[in-house]
Amino acid sequence: MFTNKKSLLALSVASAVALSGCGSDNDNNEVVPPVVPVETVVVAPEAPIEVSGVVVGNVVDSATFDTVAAKVSFLEGGVATTNLVDLDGNAITTLDLENGSFSFLVKDDASVSQVTAIVSADTYVTKSYTINLAALSDGDISVQLPLISQNTVGVANSSSESAVSGGSSADAITGTIADGKANASVTVPGGTILQNASGEPITGSSVELKITAADTNTSAGTSITPQGLNTAGSATVLKPVGVASVEMSDENGVKVKKFSQPITITMAIPADKGFTTGDQLSLSSQNEDTGVWSAETQKVTVGDLVTADNYYKASFETDHLTFFAATEEVTSCTDSVRILASGDDIPASGLTVSLSSQDVDGSGTITGSETTLNLADLSDDATAIVKVTDSEGNEWFNSTSEVAVCGDINVSLANPVTYVSESFAINGSCSNDATKSFIASGATVFYNRTGKSVKRATGDGAGNYALNNLVQGETYSLTASFSGSLASISDVSASITADGTNESASVSLACSTTTGGN
Repeated sequence: MFTNKKSLLALSVASAVALSGCGSDNDNNEVVPPVVPVETVVVAPEAPIEVSGVVVGNVVDSATFDTVAAKVSFLEGGVATTNLVDLDGNAITTLDLENGSFSFLVKDDASVSQVTAIVSADTYVTKSYTINLAALSDGDISVQLPLISQNTVGVANSSSESAVSGGSSADAITGTIADGKANASVTVPGGTILQNASGEPITGSSVELKITAADTNTSAGTSITPQGLNTAGSATVLKPVGVASVEMSDENGVKVKKFSQPITITMAIPADKGFTTGDQLSLSSQNEDTGVWSAETQKVTVGDLVTADNYYKASFETDHLTFFAATEEVTSCTDSVRILASGDDIPASGLTVSLSSQDVDGSGTITGSETTLNLADLSDDATAIVKVTDSEGNEWFNSTSEVAVCGDINVSLANPVTYVSESFAINGSCSNDATKSFIASGATVFYNRTGKSVKRATGDGAGNYALNNLVQGETYSLTASFSGSLASISDVSASITADGTNESASVSLACSTTTGGN
């Protein structure tokens, strides 16, 4: 191509010389100007701005802190949220997480203070969480959503199948769990029409009935109870004394949500809860698809004492399925729940404090010597085992026995590991002009140990990303992805050894060009 251009140029110049050299005035002495070669200039892209205010979440096993492959749905007021986007600006409502980790931003024009996250995973109990977004104005938020295994002591579950025709079964559909105080049963009378959420008969030929129950005399009861039963600031709180989750769906995955006539559900109320045969308890339910709690009009009747396991069998009738909690009303904790930390310094990314007992299942992030927790379900006499861990499950504090948690909670922190920090620099250059470089800022950089929570590295606007709180000697996987003017760059993957040595990577793209003359 260049040879042809040069040939044309030479021809033009030769022609001009020939015409001017003949001495003829026939051309009116007009001079043909020489052709100036066009210069192509490579232009490096402008540096993208750094992204801030990112929610970085991890679904973890409550016992091991290992991440769990899960499905997460985000809702506001019982419907899918319209205010969250991924880091590329795409709207999100439901995410399937292969590695248990997620991230999102709140839309620029949105005003939302919290969202509900409904989390489900194979072999774990589905649970909903309230994610408080108020702190986004200060930067990123890290949240952990722990799930309890179905095999946890104090939790029991069962699954059974029944044939149906025309949306019903001639025989009663029943299911039972009987594992000590983790006890529940369901009876659907024969001939009952099984209906979907719209009240239409299901069309499947079989249904699966799943029941999950927990011993409310242990932390298992609060661990499986979805968040949001109570509202912060109330003078009283509802405290579950019996819990059961009941789900039914046909072979097409259509959920049975309603019935043409009442069905009967039983649950265990431990004898030491202070109730006796004939007592009437309030009933609350939470729709596992919307995350919304409702107060039921029917009551739970406390029945006979099962002396072998020291619980009362309580029962109620309902025309729908969901998570059910028999509750008592108790005085709420009106003091500020403060974590007063002493001892070793808290890492920049903060630590997670968790409260676990039959009274409460709550958690929060502590970043300084004094942190106030917002726990809406706390009674004034609540006690719990208090633990402080980092995001990877390394334990900084454990009360070992239950302590009062309404008010000030003193924790003496002891760092169990050695942390190091490193910088990861990303150097950018133009593939069509190696002399032109650009700042690879604004990248989304995540890093984690295998099977542990993902963290986000913060950028300084100059292509350098801070990898904080690495456990010395451990190996971390890092992934950097690009957007905006750098979106065409492929993701960068790297393996980082936590030794305090700064790391770097190089990336390139075909930079844009412009034309100009000499």
